[in-house]
Amino acid sequence: MEVTFRAVRPDEFEACLDVWDAAFDETPREYFRKYFVGDPWFHPEYTRCAFEGRRVVAAVQIVRREVRVGQVTLTLGGIANVGTVPAYRSKGYSTQLLRDAITVMESEGFDFSMLFTGIYGFYARLGWESMPVHTIAAEIRPELPSPEGGYRIRPLADADLEALCACYEQCNAGRSFTVVRSPAYVRGWTGWDERTPGDVYVAEAAGKLVGYIVAPVGDRLSITEVGWLPAYSECAFALMLHVTRLAAERAVTHAHLHIPREPVLLNVARHLYHHFVWHEHLPMLRVIRLQPLVNKLLPELARRVQMVGAKGTVRIRLPQGTMGLKATGDNVTRDAGALPEVALTQAQFLGLVFGLVGAEELPDPIPAQTRAFLNVLFPRQPAVYWALDGF
Repeated sequence: MEVTFRAVRPDEFEACLDVWDAAFDETPREYFRKYFVGDPWFHPEYTRCAFEGRRVVAAVQIVRREVRVGQVTLTLGGIANVGTVPAYRSKGYSTQLLRDAITVMESEGFDFSMLFTGIYGFYARLGWESMPVHTIAAEIRPELPSPEGGYRIRPLADADLEALCACYEQCNAGRSFTVVRSPAYVRGWTGWDERTPGDVYVAEAAGKLVGYIVAPVGDRLSITEVGWLPAYSECAFALMLHVTRLAAERAVTHAHLHIPREPVLLNVARHLYHHFVWHEHLPMLRVIRLQPLVNKLLPELARRVQMVGAKGTVRIRLPQGTMGLKATGDNVTRDAGALPEVALTQAQFLGLVFGLVGAEELPDPIPAQTRAFLNVLFPRQPAVYWALDGF
């Protein structure tokens, strides 16, 4: 029977949902519908399907997101819902669809790709690489402080959407790896049209929403996002204390913190939790278009160089090619003849870009002066990809 690979058509959405329903039997069918109707950046080209005759038997989803690196953004292609109807597996359909997805991302101007998986070897064959990201597991302290600070903590309400989005944008404007969100995206991706998202609490001061927290409580407390307006960073303590006390009242003793490594949040965590253990998670990343990615980064790299007046050159070699950079103290430009050359994996490079990896963590041999220069271009940052933006 003839096998074809192409984008889904609107009249085939339900047939595509049939595939994912069959491939992921533990996930409700309606979960996948948001990829079609809840994502404002959805385009039919981003859903790639395999057909045996007229039947859809496998599918892969690309999600488009803009993520921050300082004051610039890169276009992320998230790979999701890689699934084949069980009776049609082991025919190479998913592999071909992933190759198809790479081609689409190249032609549509994506800079890099990310996915979450437990079968790393399957995606490594096609160029994705694992990059360690750390979260915190801890125990809730048996004695918690009393609430203070004058904040009113309450559940999220329907009318909070605009204020919540404004709070998110102001808190994350300079935070690396965060997604640029719109009210339409938050509403559609969280299913807000059907119900106000649960497990979300907001902090009010003088009747104004000044912070929020996303913190589901099950057999453990999971703090998956915290945000605040710039002048109200102390409300992070009030919010985290509130949800921690709720968890303790339900006899929950453990917490999982998906937060960036920054002083405001880590200091709060030390007051509320103890017996910390860092857990490593391994999303997979892949550079899609190296040279356009570098060009997008140049204004941010120049800004960093200007802050310290740094000068120097370096050439970074990746599997996709090389990028030579020259800093003159007030600008950064491309320089094809730049030396010394540093060979990096894609994961190491993207870890540098987002501030998740420091130059001191790169393997030898790299001269100390070159490491120092790389630390100016790509400093460690409190980067985070919030769980709400998962796909």
